[in-house]
Amino acid sequence: MNNFIKSNTAEERVQIAQVMAGDESVLHELDFQDVAISTIAVSTLRKAASAVMERFLPGSRPDKLTDSQAVAFFIDRVFWDQDSKGLILCADVATRSFCIPIPSDHWHMKTDLGTIQ
Repeated sequence: MNNFIKSNTAEERVQIAQVMAGDESVLHELDFQDVAISTIAVSTLRKAASAVMERFLPGSRPDKLTDSQAVAFFIDRVFWDQDSKGLILCADVATRSFCIPIPSDHWHMKTDLGTIQ
């Protein structure tokens, strides 16, 4: 049953991201380790993570949230929108998914991905 719940959650994130991108958009899931985002995008993620924490995570300390924690908050699933060239980053919080778009001019693929085997 636990696998069923995880599967539904993953499917919901894909559906949420698809709605955000548009019905005709083609989404590709990426590994966040292959992506670099701008400082403006990090600032936006920090504000969004703080808002989600305040509303849905009682007892959390959003005022103590670091930039790296804010980024980590939104990397449960990462999608590249083929049409807009932007990213959609999704976070799972309790039984909900929250996704935030990153415009194409605020991210890029890392150039040094190390040795690929």
